[in-house]
Amino acid sequence: MEGYKIQYNNSVFSGKKVELDGKDFNRCTFKDCIIVLEKGETTVERCSFENCKLLFKGNAYTVGKIIRLFTGKSPLKMLDFDEPLFENAPPKKG
Repeated sequence: MEGYKIQYNNSVFSGKKVELDGKDFNRCTFKDCIIVLEKGETTVERCSFENCKLLFKGNAYTVGKIIRLFTGKSPLKMLDFDEPLFENAPPKKG
């Protein structure tokens, strides 16, 4: 079913990894989540985010790097894969 997207309305996501691509979000609340964006094939309208981290992958990561080249800074903090995703994550053993 090409063109079909999962739709979330007034949903609450807490402590989850949420992949945005292929989904539409309207009036949703995200708390303590990892928000993953790869292609940008999503709609996010009237949503709120509290203590979430945005993780760019694929095309979205490339766009973020290009914006950094033009502006000298990242549009948002782009996570390094070695960095803990949440502040209370245990330190990496190594």
